Amino acid sequence: MNESLTNRQIAFIIFGVLVGYGVMGLPKNVAENTGTGGWFTLLIATIITMVITYMLTYLSYVHKNKTIYEYSQLLTGKVVTYIFMILYIFYYFLVFSMLGRISCETIKLSILLKTPVWALSFVFFSISYYALTKRLRVIARLCEIYGVIIIFASVMMYLAIFTQGKLVNIKPFFILEDLPVYMKASVKLIFPFLGIEILTIIPFDKKNGKNVFKYTIFMVAFIGLFYILVAESCISVMGVDGIIHYNDALLATIRRTDIKSLQFVRRLDGIFLVIWTMAIFCTMIIWAYGGVLLLSKWFKKIPFNLLSFTVVFLAYIVSLIPSTFDQVQKILDYMGYYGFVCIIVIPSILFFITKVKKYDKKM
Repeated sequence: MNESLTNRQIAFIIFGVLVGYGVMGLPKNVAENTGTGGWFTLLIATIITMVITYMLTYLSYVHKNKTIYEYSQLLTGKVVTYIFMILYIFYYFLVFSMLGRISCETIKLSILLKTPVWALSFVFFSISYYALTKRLRVIARLCEIYGVIIIFASVMMYLAIFTQGKLVNIKPFFILEDLPVYMKASVKLIFPFLGIEILTIIPFDKKNGKNVFKYTIFMVAFIGLFYILVAESCISVMGVDGIIHYNDALLATIRRTDIKSLQFVRRLDGIFLVIWTMAIFCTMIIWAYGGVLLLSKWFKKIPFNLLSFTVVFLAYIVSLIPSTFDQVQKILDYMGYYGFVCIIVIPSILFFITKVKKYDKKM
């Protein structure tokens, strides 16, 4: 089946997979690690991610109509590819499971206090399964539509929050002596950028052309600026010392903000949660699709929909294993370190082999 996408759809897939749960605790993480200089650390993390994005886009651009499963076999052989695939499948599966669980925990703590997590998770994972059966093109269209709504509503909301903040809360903007701290903290703030490796399972074709580089890199740059806007707007309202006490720092800031021009909106946090839930669905579906697609390459005789059901059902079970919110958060923190292998190490190996064997010259 032809699963190629337009450049715009690829860009919105990136937005869908990156902007999800990670944005909720982003202001707290920024404040804890770098204080008011967090914008600079996020800028460094964005530039690093743009370089990685170029590398991932290059691999798919050179190896047209192939995913990482096919071009990894071409570059490294079957045995190494199988090891890579096991790492990716486990990675996609576990992040999908834990994102579903922690999102449900957040919704339960925020608005549905009496609803059990297992019931919320059942709804989330069931909808994820339905979306998976529609395959990549439908998921891409969903990300495109949701992405436009999320970007418009979110940017307007964060700019409005900024108007309620105090300039003194985000000062000093930059301290030269803290430059090593800013550089070191960029590694800790990598979690909101995890997911860009989804480019390895999206096959490019001739229609994508070289313009695909502009779309993918521009979208990562935009997301970096979006993250800076989120973090700075929240810190401007609550200050560094106040925001570090909230795991859901973004939601806490929105609840504290009173915007007179938006008085007609009774519950601003309610609108935010609707937008955030749309973002979470996009993120979960894309992570799940990554795992199912790689499994389908391995087990070609098993129907895609049956694999999807199996993966979603197992993810639902796994998501209920941690007993507390903190345990889920700790697993996701560890997945951040695991993500370095999938987002940097493996693509770098494939990138350099492609260059050394001059596959780009054979096009």
